[in-house]
Amino acid sequence: MTSRRTWIAVLVTASLVRLLTLSAYPLHDTTEARYAEIARLMVVSGDWITPQIELGVPFWAKPPLSTWLTAGSFELFGFSEFAARLPAFLLTVLTALIVFRIGKTCYSEKTAIIACAIIFTSVLGFVASGAVMTDAALMLATSLSLASFSMTIRDPRPFGRYGLFVGMGLGLLAKGPIALVLIGTPILVWSLWHKNLLWLWRTIPWATGSIVMLAIASPWYLLAEINSPGFLEYFLIGEHWLRFVESGWQGDLYGHAHAQPRGTIWLLGLAAALPWSVFALYAAARALREKSPLRSMAPQQAFLLLWALTPLVFFTFAGNILPAYVLPGLPAFALLLGDWLSKRGHLAALSGFIVPAVFAAAAVFGLFGSIASRSQQDLVDYHYENSPAVDLYYFPEVPHSASFYSNGRVQAISSESGLARFVAAASDEYVAIREKYYSRLPDRLQNCLQMETRIHNFLLLRPLDRCP
Repeated sequence: MTSRRTWIAVLVTASLVRLLTLSAYPLHDTTEARYAEIARLMVVSGDWITPQIELGVPFWAKPPLSTWLTAGSFELFGFSEFAARLPAFLLTVLTALIVFRIGKTCYSEKTAIIACAIIFTSVLGFVASGAVMTDAALMLATSLSLASFSMTIRDPRPFGRYGLFVGMGLGLLAKGPIALVLIGTPILVWSLWHKNLLWLWRTIPWATGSIVMLAIASPWYLLAEINSPGFLEYFLIGEHWLRFVESGWQGDLYGHAHAQPRGTIWLLGLAAALPWSVFALYAAARALREKSPLRSMAPQQAFLLLWALTPLVFFTFAGNILPAYVLPGLPAFALLLGDWLSKRGHLAALSGFIVPAVFAAAAVFGLFGSIASRSQQDLVDYHYENSPAVDLYYFPEVPHSASFYSNGRVQAISSESGLARFVAAASDEYVAIREKYYSRLPDRLQNCLQMETRIHNFLLLRPLDRCP
């Protein structure tokens, strides 16, 4: 009982800490501020079909489910860090409820509680539960589908079988076709392992279920292509094939490809699951000492293992990866480890009391310490507090956080010739330049700019009245 209460305290504390810190630090570049700015523009423009990275410039990289939720939160609570991050927190809570249902039904209430606590106290789970990005929505969608199939293994009721397709539809709106891969792979492999394809065909209502999935997702895809011709080609071929096979893909319109050596996803997965990956490695080592551990594994556990490993195996072959790509496997990882810990009273009590406390402190201080320097909030606030009627420019591009915190007021000077014209005008306007870019400017331009202040790694400058 004491261990159970400890884990409840861990879960409640971790989730409350995350909720209460949603507004404690600024939106950082590039991911958070970019998606928050896209949602802000959705509200400002009133266009809920075509996400925009700038007014009039469509954003084709991701479907809009998470953007819709963030924009809806802005409509309710105004433009703020809390409103931007609240949807990710609620999506993680919903995922935890799904995990709790599986854990309680298939294992025990204690396992369910431990699994939910692991989600909120793992590095990636803690960060993703309060970050403005698309991955929390994908995690919920895949969890709904795979949990529905997991329950169908025990009892193939219609609600569970159609939940699989509802999750698929939401996954298509959250991240795109990759959701179908992450959902379909563990289902197919498990069916071949424990049943057969005929069982899979007869058990799952593929025809009517597909209609449900398409009814959820296809209207937006069709409207997006009509409103913004070329979207489907870029999104389906570029984002879902070329990004996967080409390291450093050059066709990315919205940033840069995150090229990593093949197989790096396993290291990212271990880091993302800390501190719990340490326990998982210990549990795996003990299991390998047994003879044929996979053969002795119950069907339910086998499916959870496939669910947890699918993102790691799939992205092993990807040329461009991010740590958040392992997030869809976190719920299954939490259930497997939660079941293992629940059967080891002293170890569970120790880990439930000490590890999350140490991690929570490190995570909170890490967030506060590192993110502020990756946001333009301080510079934008400084400028408009001291010169509210004076325009602010950025060279050579406007960071997404600057657009968000200025409500779209800042402008870009995109070329060195444009900066030269700005200097020659000798106006009262200001330009912000990252220090590394400023150091590369010709002396004639540097000598014509006077520094107002330095904030983080940006200089706030204004033209001299008389350029030497």
